[in-house]
Amino acid sequence: MSSFYQPKASFFRRYRSALLSMALTGIFLFGMFFVIFANNLKSTPDDVPNANAIVIFTGTAKARIETGLDLLAQGKGQRLLISGMYKNQNFNTLSTLAPDKQHWVNCCVDLDYIADNTLTNAQQTALWAEVHGYQSLILVTSAHHVPRAFLELRRTMPTARLSSWSVVTDKVHLDDWWAYPGTTSLLIGEYMRYLWALAGLPRNY
Repeated sequence: MSSFYQPKASFFRRYRSALLSMALTGIFLFGMFFVIFANNLKSTPDDVPNANAIVIFTGTAKARIETGLDLLAQGKGQRLLISGMYKNQNFNTLSTLAPDKQHWVNCCVDLDYIADNTLTNAQQTALWAEVHGYQSLILVTSAHHVPRAFLELRRTMPTARLSSWSVVTDKVHLDDWWAYPGTTSLLIGEYMRYLWALAGLPRNY
C-alpha cells in the first residue's frame, strides 16, 4: 500500500518548494503594491480645474456633500449630481447639512437614488452627463475611494475630461496610515476592491 501512494507523495514534495515560493512572491507583491497604493492617496487638493459639472460618489456622507456644494458655489461646475442618495434623504437634508448653500441647492443640484455602489454611481453619472451634454466632470469622494471611483467613471466616460477632489476626514489618517489599525484595515479593503475592479471582475460594491 505504501508503494502505491509513493508517486503522489513524491509529486507534492517535488512542487512544494515551487508552490511556497509562488505564494511568498504573491504576498510580497501584494504588500509592495499596497504600500504604493496607500502612499499615493492624495489629501485634499489646493485647487481643481473648472469643469462642466461636479459629481459626488456616494452622496450620503456629510463631508462629501459639503465639499461638492462648496465647489459648486465657487463656480467650479455648472451643476452638481449627488449619486447614491438614500431613499429617506432629499433636498431638505441638503438644506440642513449646508444651510448657507440653499441658493445652489435650489438651482443647480440633482439627486440620484438609483446607484447603490461605485459601478452604478459611474453608470448613472454617465447617463446624467449625456443628458446635459457635459464633457468634463469633477469627481468628489473620499481619498481612499478616488482610485476605484475614477477607474469606474473613466470606463463609462472614456472621452470625458475628468478630475477629482479627495475628501479627507479626521477618522482617516493618510499620513502615517500604518500607525492606525482602523485606517490600515480600511485601505487594505479598498485596495482589494480596487484590484477586483481593475481586473473587470463582477462586482456589486
